[in-house]
Amino acid sequence: MNFNRKHISTVMTRIVCRTSPEQTAMSALALMQSKSVSSVLVIEDKLILGIITERDVVRAMHRKGGLDGLSCADLMQSPVITVVGTTPCLEAYHLMTSRGIRHLGVTDKAQHVIGIASEGDLMRNFGNEYYMTFKDVGGVMSTEFCKLTSSTTVAFALAQMIELHQSCVVVVNSRGHPVGVLTERDVVRLCHDHADPQKLSVGDVMHAPVRTVGPRERLHEAVKAMEDTHIRRLVVVDNHDVVCGLLTHHEIARGLEGDYVTYLKGIVEMQARDLEHASHAIDEKLLLANILRSVTGTAVLASDLEYRISYATPAVDEVLGLRVSDVGGADIRETLKQLGWDGVEEAFKEAAAAQSARHYIVPTARGQTDLQLSVLIDDQQRAQGYLVLGQRA
Repeated sequence: MNFNRKHISTVMTRIVCRTSPEQTAMSALALMQSKSVSSVLVIEDKLILGIITERDVVRAMHRKGGLDGLSCADLMQSPVITVVGTTPCLEAYHLMTSRGIRHLGVTDKAQHVIGIASEGDLMRNFGNEYYMTFKDVGGVMSTEFCKLTSSTTVAFALAQMIELHQSCVVVVNSRGHPVGVLTERDVVRLCHDHADPQKLSVGDVMHAPVRTVGPRERLHEAVKAMEDTHIRRLVVVDNHDVVCGLLTHHEIARGLEGDYVTYLKGIVEMQARDLEHASHAIDEKLLLANILRSVTGTAVLASDLEYRISYATPAVDEVLGLRVSDVGGADIRETLKQLGWDGVEEAFKEAAAAQSARHYIVPTARGQTDLQLSVLIDDQQRAQGYLVLGQRA
């Protein structure tokens, strides 16, 4: 079955780890560690009250210094974003990205929990056509990540993970070679096993050795390696074994957002065909423009091959701090450079050479922003311009 048409109930995790609001936060950590899961639902009378994720643990450790004395109600995030089991997978993923979350509760019509869906659940159900879109690891990897030395304290590592919205830190030596990794799941383990883990050094608690991959290696092979070894991230290294990127479930699943416009367009076209009394076909350009404007939380900039901006959605104001009225006809490279993207010139050269989508994390006035850059291709496979999709990281 085409992934876009699958219901979320076909890929979700049906065995849900759950706790009650009055239970201690430490008991939720023990459950997460024993079951090797990234989240626990807080449930009362079969209804979802909240969710506790590994990121919530990191945040609490950073802000409070520990979890002693906290209940699950204190630690959980609420309300929980939920979908019904018949929600298409692509719609579910778009909801995740627009809300900046990595988990969705799945319920029946009575709002009773029937499962939970994560980015990893979605990723494990991609078809071969998805991986052929990107082909190599470099097409989806993140080039912005936390990089620290082994002598750094866990407390500082947690602060960096929170500030930069990262799920891990990569530990490197003086030559930039990877020697370990500290993840959100490690933080859960540390909270459970140590009275005051923040005073420890990263080198004392990191995972080593590190699984690495090259940017030119095939994406589907990298994903298979992650699945075979039951890990959620690979450190990307160049020819000199220097860290140059990070590949996680988030980066792999993120490419779905580019498919969302095509998916919505297909739905509208299918509905139009079914309307027996439709007097005329929807103009394709008008249709696409309205679809792009409807992609909540995603800023869209398009330019011609001369880099002149020819299209922008209203979301560029919210996401990038730009006004639509100011960017028309402007050089897209200069516009992005003014936002804080120093490496924009090289990024456009890479996009033109690869003709595949590439992701970059850029610090802008609106905060850390995930920018996806790709070449616009026509039906004859000829380059016609450039497309930038922006989301808050």
